[in-house]
This record gives sequence, C-alpha cells and structure tokens, in this order.
Amino acid sequence: MSRPASLCYENDLAIILAEAEGQYLRVEWKRAAWHLSTAQLVMEQLLVWVRHTGYGKVLIKQPPLPAFPLGYHTWLLYNWLPRAKVAGAWCFALLPPRDVFAHLGFVDFLSQMRQCQICYFVASSREQAVAWLQQQTPIE
Repeated sequence: MSRPASLCYENDLAIILAEAEGQYLRVEWKRAAWHLSTAQLVMEQLLVWVRHTGYGKVLIKQPPLPAFPLGYHTWLLYNWLPRAKVAGAWCFALLPPRDVFAHLGFVDFLSQMRQCQICYFVASSREQAVAWLQQQTPIE
C-alpha cells in the first residue's frame, strides 16, 4: 500500500506535496486568479521544502492559464532556477498547460531551460512523470 503525500504548503494558487514513496515534491496549480507575487511565493516555498526534505526531484503541473506569463517565465529562468540548483533541486518532470497559447509560451520556456542545462522531462500524464522521476539518479 502506498503512503499518502504529505502537505507541505498551500495558498490560493497552488499546493505543494511531498511524495515520500518516490522522494519527490509535487506542485499542483489551481484554477484561480493569477498573481505573479503569489506564484513566486509558491516557488519560494518549494525551495524551502527542497532543502527541508532533501528531495531534488520535482513534478510540476503547469498553471491552467490562457498564456504563460512572460514575467513569471523570466523570473523562473533567471532568478528562481539558479537558486533551485543551489538548494538541491536537480530534476524536473513537467506536465504542460493544455491551452494552445499557454503551450506556445511553455515551449519557448523549455528551449531556454535546455540552454541553462536543466534536467527536465515533459510528460503527458502524472504516471509518466512519476515513472521518469523514479528512473533519474543524480550525476555526481
């Protein structure tokens, strides 16, 4: 029998869960009014929990937005991701947004992530994302 996920953090925009069985953190965005500062708070809390749990693997279900916000995109790439690496996050499984315009912004974000040499995988389902995360081992 699998262990239930532990709640780490929750606000109006998202929930962060720790999956002890797979040793990864999971971020699920809610359908809610989007505010950059609230989204940044979620990601800052994710860093806190990466350090606290020691889990370097992260599964993120992208926000259900009509567009991938450029300010958020830029902040993630140039502010948050470098600090995430330092905190110990090294591997990201991503579930992409379904909206066409959000997906276009997401694809651009992925190309820039690739240039930053971030280990990531875009999954079509949570099951596929979890399976990929379980196969990943840190490069020493």
